[in-house]
Amino acid sequence: MPGESGYERHRLRTRLVIIGGGPSGVSVLAHLAEQLAAAPPGRTTAVEVTLVDRMGETGGGDAFGTGIAQTLLLNDSVATIDATGIGFTAWLHEHRTDLDLGRFGHLFLPRRVFGDFMRDRFARTARRLAACGVVVHVVKGEARSVLPTAGHGFRVAVSGIAEPLTADLIVLAPGCLDTAAPPGVAAHPGYYTHGRACGLPDSDVDMARLLAGRPVGCRRVVVLGSAAAASEVIAVVAASPAVAQVLDEVMVVSTTGRLPDGQPTGPDAPFTCRSLVRLRRDGAGELTSARLVGALRADVERSRTQEYAIVDVERAVAAEFTASFRLLTPAQKRRFVDVDYADYQRLMRHTSPPYASAAARLAASGRLRLVRARVAGIDPAPSGELAVRLSDGARLTAAAVFDCRGFADVGQTINPLVRDMVAGGLARPNRSGRGLVVDEHLQAAPGLFVMGPLLAGTSQGDDHIWSLKNVARIHVLAARVAARLSDLLTRDTVGIGERR
Repeated sequence: MPGESGYERHRLRTRLVIIGGGPSGVSVLAHLAEQLAAAPPGRTTAVEVTLVDRMGETGGGDAFGTGIAQTLLLNDSVATIDATGIGFTAWLHEHRTDLDLGRFGHLFLPRRVFGDFMRDRFARTARRLAACGVVVHVVKGEARSVLPTAGHGFRVAVSGIAEPLTADLIVLAPGCLDTAAPPGVAAHPGYYTHGRACGLPDSDVDMARLLAGRPVGCRRVVVLGSAAAASEVIAVVAASPAVAQVLDEVMVVSTTGRLPDGQPTGPDAPFTCRSLVRLRRDGAGELTSARLVGALRADVERSRTQEYAIVDVERAVAAEFTASFRLLTPAQKRRFVDVDYADYQRLMRHTSPPYASAAARLAASGRLRLVRARVAGIDPAPSGELAVRLSDGARLTAAAVFDCRGFADVGQTINPLVRDMVAGGLARPNRSGRGLVVDEHLQAAPGLFVMGPLLAGTSQGDDHIWSLKNVARIHVLAARVAARLSDLLTRDTVGIGERR
């Protein structure tokens, strides 16, 4: 109104800050736009939204950003992603191609395509919110700290911005947490994290230049870990003509000594999960998480003896496992989420067919070797290379090492925001250590909502989340967070503090 100061005018709006421009944060915002658009006239509080992202992303984040390698594919098929109603197929029809899901729903499209979809979704969401009178800002910078204020709000410090952002509500969605590099190798040109290898479009060119500087016979690449990240790195290496000209060998070191299955190999006959079915049918003794995983292991190992790949049996096994999981007590479900999930993931690990084909081509050329061992450390070698120490005392020298051993626990992350929040007591690591403690509304503190990978290790009520990187599952959970935000923003009260 005329005569108001800028501060007073600003205080008339409820300020929502979303930290992280990946699918998690943008999905919450898209659902919120739907909720606010459907609210009765006069019920919606004036809202101002600020999206903060380190790279200025508005939907892609690190996994689907504009700069990622074109080789990288979605972890799920088109049909699987769209089963939750996210609208990916409709967008493909509108912007890319007339996609017949009956014929092509099995495709694993490039991640860049999904990133384009999410960025377009953000743009449409921003226009929809503007029609509701909601202002949306995008800030490029890294959120460094969140501090609660006396007025039931928060102050968010962002790199490159002199004054902290003020917020009444926050959605914390920073994505996967990075781990600190081993001492002495962080600045080494041959040390690659998964993000560095896959998040830069010219990473394969830098890799080829590094290998070319070594003598023939010493142009070895070592990949640590054999999960999805390792498959992606191998795909990037295998698809690069520049690397192919100078590469001697790729050595994959992991505790399993095998890469995830990606191609069907077994007979056409359906696989029967005898151990899981017997466990549920007999019900002998208390059903525990350990017994459930033991039955899963027995079925998976038997399937391999019958020459099935995990992609042949994954649906049948997952369905039987889920049916038995529902019978566990809350304490045993918690046990699985905290501890036994790791065995489940190792047993059920699989990758997309194109990634598996890339590894197969590299193996056929005689330049892929799998090593079953545990890594003890990484050191600079006197020759200028890197030395990987194994637990049995062996040492492997390599021109380049790709560290794909997984992302950090909350207590080990180098993410400054999460580290500061935990140190200051605003948020607490959950029992698994992989995520934050949240309530039934997915809040780490009143008004501070958590979305995405930081929900890993959540086990309460109907929520049992041992990992959350799947965009389809994120889409579903984001609707819950948006519903709670909408409830806070459409109540007939004066201030956000009263809403809490």
